[in-house]
Amino acid sequence: MSTPFARGPLLILLGALCFSTTGTVQALSPEGATPYVIGALRMLVGGLALLLWCAFRGELPRFWRWPMRCVVPSTLALLGFQFFFFRGVLEAGVAVGTVVAIGFSPIVVALLGLIFLREKPAKAWYPATGLALIGLILLNADAVGGASFAGMAFPLLAGFSYFVFSKPLAQNAAPGSVMMVLCLLSGLCMLPVFWIYPAAWLATPVGALVALHLGVVTTAIAFSLTLAGLKVTPAATASTLSLAEPLSAA
Repeated sequence: MSTPFARGPLLILLGALCFSTTGTVQALSPEGATPYVIGALRMLVGGLALLLWCAFRGELPRFWRWPMRCVVPSTLALLGFQFFFFRGVLEAGVAVGTVVAIGFSPIVVALLGLIFLREKPAKAWYPATGLALIGLILLNADAVGGASFAGMAFPLLAGFSYFVFSKPLAQNAAPGSVMMVLCLLSGLCMLPVFWIYPAAWLATPVGALVALHLGVVTTAIAFSLTLAGLKVTPAATASTLSLAEPLSAA
């Protein structure tokens, strides 16, 4: 029987595989879809899917009792990631955008984890992360070489937005309920984009499928798996495991 410490990394890897389809789904979305509407859609549909799931399981949280010092930065980071990641994928392409955004995140998360969570990366983290990043660069060397600095800026900012503040929340609440609250808060903040940018494509069959996939697979399932794994996995280790996402996306 596997131990919790073995299940944690496995859950994070499964979450990364779900995340990896995000950029591809945006690329396949109907004409007129903007990264801003897609980001808002992902948060709202994902949050509503998690709301139904938590209500079914009787896990609706009393989130007003959660520490705001974790809720506010987590919501803002998630909000920022939607904007920068989807714009980065649009500018640099699916493979390059995902590789740069998620590939850069282990270093950022390790620093944030050390500063805010007092988690020092294990010795094996350094060579493992270094080898993974070298492999991703070699895998996408031609594509990265052809990308402009402006196109790379958005994925880099997305890497900075990769949040570590939600881990303390996951220690005292079900992963699904944590992500439900963060997704709904982020989605509500992004509601104005539906009035600013075209959203008629959502009424098409492909648009509806894109919305369901973004909300259920790349948000509700992916984040729940990742947060469940984070309960027993250091943040730095989890961020390195998440490099399975750009590998799969590439």
